[in-house]
Amino acid sequence: MSQNIVSISLSNDDLAAIRSMLAGLEEKLKVMVELTADQRVSLLRMGARSESFVRHTLDTLEQDPDILPRSFDLEEMQRDLVALDQLRPIFSRLRQLAGRADDTERALGNDLYESALAAYRFAKATDGSAVADALQEHGSERFASNGKRSPTPEDSAN
Repeated sequence: MSQNIVSISLSNDDLAAIRSMLAGLEEKLKVMVELTADQRVSLLRMGARSESFVRHTLDTLEQDPDILPRSFDLEEMQRDLVALDQLRPIFSRLRQLAGRADDTERALGNDLYESALAAYRFAKATDGSAVADALQEHGSERFASNGKRSPTPEDSAN
C-alpha cells in the first residue's frame, strides 16, 4: 500500500486565520523589493567577508564623516545596516517556513500520486466494474506517452 508521509486536515477557520496572518505579514513587509532577473544578476552579493568589510568601513566612517563627499549618504548606509540586522532573523524564519511548505507540498503530492497509482493497479487487476474500467482508461491515457520501459534483467533472461 502507499506510504502516507503527511496527513493534514485544516478547518475553514484555520485557513481563514492563516490567510489573515499572511495578509498582515505581507502588509508589514510591503517595503520589501522584488528584483528583476537582470537586477539580481547585476547586484553585488555581500558574503561574510564582504559584510565584515562593510561593518568595519561604516565604523571607520562614523569616526570622521567629514572625509566623505556631500553626495555620500552615510545616514542611509547606517539605516540599511540596521534594517539588515533587524530583518535577517525574520528572513531566516521565513526561509525555514518556506522550506517546510515546499516539503509538505512535495509529501502531499507523493501521497496522492502513490494512492492514485495503487488504485490504478487495483483497477487493472479488476474486471467488469464501470469504475475500474474508467480508472484503467484514464490511467492508460496518462501513461500512454511514457513509451516502452527498458527491459528489466528478468525480461532479458527470457
